[in-house]
Formats: sequence, C-alpha cells, structure tokens
Amino acid sequence: MLQALIDTGRIPARILLAVGLILLLCSGQLHAQPRAGKCGLGPGLGSTLLIPYFEVDPASANGKTTLIAVNNGLSTPMLVRLVLWTDWGVPTLAFDVFLTGFDVQTINLRDLFNGYLPATGAGVDLSSYPNCAAYPPTYSSPVFPSMIRNELLAFHSGAQGNITHLCAGEPWGDGLARGYVTVDAVRQCSGAEWIYPGFTPANATLPYFVDGGGPPGVATIANQLWGDVLYVEPAANVAQGTEAISLWADKTLFNGSHIFTFYGRYSGWDGRDDRVPLPYRWDQRFMNGGIFAGGANMIVWRDTMSTAASPVSCLTGPAWRPMTTTAGCMDEAAGHYHAVDQMAFPVATQRIDVSTFAVPYEFGWVQVDTHTTQSWVQTTLTAQGRFSATLNGTPVEFLCNRTPP
Repeated sequence: MLQALIDTGRIPARILLAVGLILLLCSGQLHAQPRAGKCGLGPGLGSTLLIPYFEVDPASANGKTTLIAVNNGLSTPMLVRLVLWTDWGVPTLAFDVFLTGFDVQTINLRDLFNGYLPATGAGVDLSSYPNCAAYPPTYSSPVFPSMIRNELLAFHSGAQGNITHLCAGEPWGDGLARGYVTVDAVRQCSGAEWIYPGFTPANATLPYFVDGGGPPGVATIANQLWGDVLYVEPAANVAQGTEAISLWADKTLFNGSHIFTFYGRYSGWDGRDDRVPLPYRWDQRFMNGGIFAGGANMIVWRDTMSTAASPVSCLTGPAWRPMTTTAGCMDEAAGHYHAVDQMAFPVATQRIDVSTFAVPYEFGWVQVDTHTTQSWVQTTLTAQGRFSATLNGTPVEFLCNRTPP
C-alpha cells in the first residue's frame, strides 16, 4: 500500500521525510549504545548532552542564533537540568525540563537570554520527583527581569556586568553571546537559577553527583538522552546542524579515584559522575575554498581543568587563560605541513575562522591536540548563502586509560 501511494505521488515529500525519520528512529541502530572500548563515542543515548558551542546575536532578531533539541530516547519519562556556561566555563543559567516518553523539547537560545524558559510538565503528576511541588518546571515567562537579562548578555559577550561589575567571558568585541550547554538527567527539581546558579555540576559541595547516580545526588545515570544543535543566521541564508554530544554513564567502567570522567575536575577526579570522558587529539577535515568559498570555521570545546566557576575581575580574567594547543594543517596530498598558532583556541569554547591560520592551501585537514585535556572538534562550512555543512572531527587519542594531572 505504501509503495502504491508513493508511486502515484499521493504522499507529499514532507510526509515521506517524516516516515523516513520515524523508521530510522525505530530501527534501534541510531540509539545503539557505543561500547567500543571504555571510551566509545558516537550517536547514542547518554545521561548528559553537551552542546559544545552556541552563539546568539542579541542585537538582531534576524541575526545569528542557536537552536537545540533535547530528546528522550525511551518510553520512560524523565527530568533533565539544562545549564548555560560562558566560554570561560562559568555557569550562568540553570533550569529543569520535564520530558515525557520519546518527548522532544526544542529551544531557541535567543529566548533564554530574553528570560523565556520552556514550560514543561503542566498537568503531569510530578510527585515522584522531589522538590517539584515547590519548584515545578512550569515556568511563567519572562522568568527574570531585564536587568538580569543584561547581566547574562554581558557575561556571555565578554563585557563587564552592571550588577556584579565582574566578567565571565572572552571579550571578542563583536557583541555575540557565546558559550556552551550541558543537559543532565536528574532526579529532582531544583528550580530556575541565574547569575550564580547553585544546582549545577560545578558545585562540588552540593551532592549534585553521587557515584552510581543514586540519592542524595541530583543527577542520575539514566542513559536516555539524545539531541541536536542548529546554528542559524537567517540574514545570511546560512544554517548548519549536527547531533549533540551524547555522554553515556556507567558506574562500573567509571568508578574509582583519580580517573578521567567528563565532570571529574569538579570532584577531584573521584569518578562520582560516572560519565565517559571526551578525547584529546583530533583529526578534522576542512574546505576553505572552491564551492565552500564562504569560509570554514573550527569549533573547539575544551576542558579548562579548573574548578573555578564564578565571574572574576575583568582586569585579570581566569588564571588558566589562555590555554595552549598543538595543531597543524596538512594539504590533501599530505605534502605540506603548516603549524597553527598555539594560542588559536585559548578558552573553553570558540568558533575560529580557518583563514586566520594563514594556511597556504584551500583544502586539507588539521590535527588538534589539547594536551591530555578533554576536547571536541568540528568544522562548519559555508558557501555564501547557498548551502552549508557541519563535520564532526575524528577522535584519535582518548583519556580513559590515562591519569588526570
């Protein structure tokens, strides 16, 4: 029957696309948990999602913004906590989202900076989740006033805050709000927090993580999450998208003291978060010419290895900054090597134009080594408003069998 309808053209293209996506999601292949060694990574379900980079132009509704989708891959409902971090690794905003079975929650990050948080869980019995009676995720927007909005924008755009008179991000000078996002599976409601949020992975004194994901910890090790991210600039007819980084948890594989885990730096590397660490060395293709004459950009997220997670003096900045990187480019024939400035990726997350590397060829690949600290690498390619693409890097060296410094 389906084939007959396709042959007669009675199924619109958008319906065929939806059917294809449903078949893909139901096949079980997309969500197969990667277990190729202790550091297996790839599309799959996790207990944490990492959106390694976002950018929002607060001055133009038609300018750059970032859309994310947080998806529940199983039929079991779940509660998650979303945290915004600056490119200095400072958490600035945290709130909860309730997901029904197989639910999808799409968020335009521009809305968050305007105080509009997604309202979820209305009409649902949340009594099995502690604190949800007092702090339900059914937010009435705008949640915070304009003075808080301005402070968040200052923190994420590298400017001095008018309330704290401190800084929390890199001063790139273009007014864009930058940072990254984490989404954790949690067992309780913690409410919406901003400026100095307490219920985040950076709070080492609060039992946010307990080994094995049990109480009284806030986070769990329920491997149910998957998601995606879209970088959109309507004015330039440009959009790129890729999957979110799914970080699976395992209390057996990541259990013990002085081991690398994703959030390990906040708890003295005691393994309590049970989450797989990211690699530290990457190979990444780039095309900075030809049909992609619009340019190539490198997105690099990296672990600052610092437990400091509060705004600091604008005059000094964080003590760890800048971080150095060993990186070099090769042409497609692997015949010409070009070293990249060690300061090319100095902060926790950044999007850097490949042309600033002064590479003497348009097509090639780059190896990025962040010196035994976790990282994630990808490129975005544009063709002057006609089409664009995003490529995730290929991990080369992992951290599961290494000892943290």
